[in-house]
Amino acid sequence: MAIVKKNIWLIFYIFLLISIVFFMTVSYFKWLNTYDEHTSAQENHVNLIATSTHALFATHELLLDIMGRRFIEDETYKNNIPATKALDKLLKLNPAIFAFGFAAADGQLLHLTSHSDASKLPNLKDHPQSKDSFLETLESNHMVIGRTYFFNPLQEWVIPIRRAIRDDNNTVLAVMTGGLRLQDAFEPLLKSLNDAQLHVLSIVRDSDGYPQYQSNYNSNKTIYTEPSSRFLIQKYEELIYKTSSISPQTLREKELIVSFLSPSHNQEKILISLKYDYTYRLWTIIETRYSVILEAFFESFLLYLSIFITTCLAFLFLIRIVVKAEKKREAELLFQATHDTLTHLPNRLFLQQNIHQWLKANKPFSILYIDVDDFKNINDSFGHVIGDSLLIELARRIKAYFITHAANPFIIRYGGDEFVVFLHVTEPNELRQTLDTLHALLNKEYIINEMRLLASVSMGVAKFPEHGKELDTLLRAADIAMFASKKTKNSIHIFEATMEEAYLKNVYIEQELRKALQNKELSMVYQPQVDKDGRFYGVESLVRWNNSKLGNVPPDKFIPIAEATGQMPSLGRFIVETSLEEMRSIHTTLGTCFHTSINISIKQFLDVSFLEHLLRTIEQTSICRVAITLEVTENLFIEDVDYILPLLNEIRALDIEISMDDFGTGYSSLSILRKLPINELKIDKSFVDELSHDETAQTMVQNIIAIGKNLGMHILAEGVETLEEKEILTQLGCDRFQGYYFSKPLTKEDLLKFLKTSS
Repeated sequence: MAIVKKNIWLIFYIFLLISIVFFMTVSYFKWLNTYDEHTSAQENHVNLIATSTHALFATHELLLDIMGRRFIEDETYKNNIPATKALDKLLKLNPAIFAFGFAAADGQLLHLTSHSDASKLPNLKDHPQSKDSFLETLESNHMVIGRTYFFNPLQEWVIPIRRAIRDDNNTVLAVMTGGLRLQDAFEPLLKSLNDAQLHVLSIVRDSDGYPQYQSNYNSNKTIYTEPSSRFLIQKYEELIYKTSSISPQTLREKELIVSFLSPSHNQEKILISLKYDYTYRLWTIIETRYSVILEAFFESFLLYLSIFITTCLAFLFLIRIVVKAEKKREAELLFQATHDTLTHLPNRLFLQQNIHQWLKANKPFSILYIDVDDFKNINDSFGHVIGDSLLIELARRIKAYFITHAANPFIIRYGGDEFVVFLHVTEPNELRQTLDTLHALLNKEYIINEMRLLASVSMGVAKFPEHGKELDTLLRAADIAMFASKKTKNSIHIFEATMEEAYLKNVYIEQELRKALQNKELSMVYQPQVDKDGRFYGVESLVRWNNSKLGNVPPDKFIPIAEATGQMPSLGRFIVETSLEEMRSIHTTLGTCFHTSINISIKQFLDVSFLEHLLRTIEQTSICRVAITLEVTENLFIEDVDYILPLLNEIRALDIEISMDDFGTGYSSLSILRKLPINELKIDKSFVDELSHDETAQTMVQNIIAIGKNLGMHILAEGVETLEEKEILTQLGCDRFQGYYFSKPLTKEDLLKFLKTSS
C-alpha cells in the first residue's frame, strides 16, 4: 500500500509539475501576445497619427501654395482691402487656423487677416520666434513648420506654417504664412489616444528637437520652449540601431515604424513606437507605460492563475480523497493481516511486529500459552460453527479478565484453539492466583446457540528473562509447559528445565533429519496390495529412516517433525522421485505395469511447486498417470479446504487417482466426502484389528464400505494380518487388501523377487 500511496503522490507531483510548466508556458505566450497586441496597436496609432499629421500639413501646404500664387498672379490683391477680405474668407473655411498672412521675400508682411495690422508686426526675418523657420522656408521646396509657441492675444498654443511661393526659375517671390491652433489641429488625435490608454504622444521637430506637439502639454507650459527631445531622439536611434541594425538614415528615408522598450527619466520602463515624416522632418512618437501592458497582462494572468489554482486544488482534493480511502483500506488490510478474523484478536504477525516493545523494555513479564482440550472432538461432534462460537466466547472471557486484572495485557490468537497472553505479572503467588482465577473462568459452562458446553483448557507459562530473552525461546518454553499440561489436561504448568527432555529429543531428531537426505539415510519400501481374488494389484510406497545415532526412526516420529520444521517439501520430493524411479525400473524389468500409492503430506500440497514437480517426475519416469495413486489423510481437509479441493480436482482431471487414508479416524463428514474427487477409501488398521471379536468394529467397517460404495469408490483395508480378517472384510464387500498376511513392506529388490515368485 505504501507503494500505491507513493505512486499516487508521485502522480500528483507530476501533474503539478506539468500544470506549472503548462501554466507558465500559457502565461508566457499570453504575455508575448499581450505585448505584441499593445505594440501592434501602438504602431497602428503611430501610423494613423503620422499619416493624419502629414495629411493635415499637406492640405494646408496646398492651401498656402494656391492662395500665395493667387496673390501674386491677380493684380486685384495688390490692394490691401481685397487681399484682407480674401484672407478672412479663407480663415472662415479653416477654423483650425487663427490667421493668414502674405509676406515679401525679405520678410515684410504685406497682407494679414482683418483682425491684425501687418504694419504693426515685425519683419519675419528679424523676429526671434520666426526668423529660423522663415529662413528655412526660403530654402525649402515644402511647407516649413515653425516652432510651437504661446500666442498671448489668443491665449493659445499655435504652430506657424510657411510656404515659399516660387516662379519657374525657383526664385522665391513671396512667402504665404499661417498659424494653426494646436488644440484644434490635434484634438481628434487626442481622442484616439485617450481611447487607447496611451501614455503620451509627441510630434518632434527633427532639426532642433523641439516638440511640435505633445499630448500632455497642458501640464507643462515650458515644454515647447526647450529642445528637450534632441538627446532622446539620438538615444532612440542608437538603441534602434543596436537592437534592430536599422541606421538613422534608413529609419528616416524609409519612414519605418519601430517599437522598443526604453527607461523613462524616472527609470520606469516605457514602450516607444515612432515614425519619421521625411517631408516635414517630424517625428511621431507614442510612449506607453510598461505598467499599462503589465496591467492588461495581469487581467488575463489572474484568470489563468485562478483556473490553475482551482484545478490543482481540485486534483489535490481528489488525491487526498484517494489517499484517505487508501489509508482506510490500508488500515483495514493491515488489521486483517495482523488480526484474527474470528476473534478479532491480534495474530502471529502482529506479535512478530510488536513483541520488540516488550523485549526492549527489559521488564519481567510472563507468557501464558492457552490451549483448549480436545477441541477437535468439539468440532467433530458439534460442527465448526459451534467450535468457532466457543473460540469467540473464550477470547471474550480472556480479554474481559485481563482488562480488569492486568495492566496493558497483550493477547494473541496464536492459531487454531491456541491463545498466547503477555502480562506483567511474575511474582509467584500473584501469578498463581491470576492463573487459577483465569483457569476457573475459562472452565465455566459455555452456552452457545442454547446449547450448554463444558470445555477445559490447558495452560503453559514461561517467564522473561528467566526462561529466555528471545520470543522463540519464550514461546518454546511456554509450549513445552503447555505440552506437560496436555498430558493430564485441564491443568497449569510453569516451565521447568526437566520438561525440555522430550522437546530436545524432537530437536535432535530434527537436526539429524536435516542431514538425512544428504547422508542418504532415507530409503523406500513397498507393501503389496491385492484384490479380493488374491491377485496382485499394486504397492503402497513407504519411507524409512535409519540413522547411525538414532537407529530406525518410525515415520510417525519424524514425519510430523519434518512437517513442523519445513523439511516436508524436500522430503516429499525425495519420496516421489525415488518411488517413481524404482517403480519404473521394476516395470521395465517385468514388462508390466501396476499401481503405486504414494502418501502425500499436507505440507507438500501447500507447496506451490508440488504439482509441477509431480508432473515433471512422472514425465521423466514415463509412468502412466492412471497407475499412480496419491494417498491423503482426512486431516488434510482441516488445514485449507478452499485451497486443497481445487488442487485435488486438478490432479484428478489429470487421471491421477486419489485415495483417502485412515478413513473413519478423523474429521471427514459425508457432506464433505461426497464433494471430494476420491477413487479409493482405506479402512484404518485400528478397525481391522477389532473385526474378529468386536461386532461394533464390524458395523463400523460395514458402514464405511457402504459409504464408499454409494459414492462409487473402491475400498481397501490396511493392516490385514490374518485369514479371518481377510474373509470378514471380503464378506463385507472390501475390494482390496494390504497387510502382513500378504507381505511386509519390501525393498525394491525384495519386491522384484516377490513379484517374480507370485507370478
